[in-house]
Amino acid sequence: MKKINVSNLEWEILRIIWDKGKITVKEINKVLSDQNKRAYTTIQTYMERMVEKGFLTKEKIGLVNFYKAIVKEKNLINKEISKFTQNVFAGSYSNLAAYLFDADKLEKEDIEMIKKMIEEKEKEND
Repeated sequence: MKKINVSNLEWEILRIIWDKGKITVKEINKVLSDQNKRAYTTIQTYMERMVEKGFLTKEKIGLVNFYKAIVKEKNLINKEISKFTQNVFAGSYSNLAAYLFDADKLEKEDIEMIKKMIEEKEKEND
């Protein structure tokens, strides 16, 4: 995958496709219009651009185009987090983690979950 930015609307579309699998513009538009107003043609334009970017494939069945994600969710998230960490924290994941802990956004449940993840990672590395 080339160095391509992913817009907010593209993330919304990808999340729906990762959840539903093969889908039409009409189906995406219905889900998105339940959340916020987006014109059908806007969704269609974005999905065509996402095909060009290599995020989606398009298959015509009868008169209807069906879209499917090419890019895997985990791979795209990893790429975006890596880019963000490089740009904002000079590539330091420990600085990213320190910022998140200092941001006062973590609930007690979040901290407990993080502790468990750290313990599991330590066990993997032993």
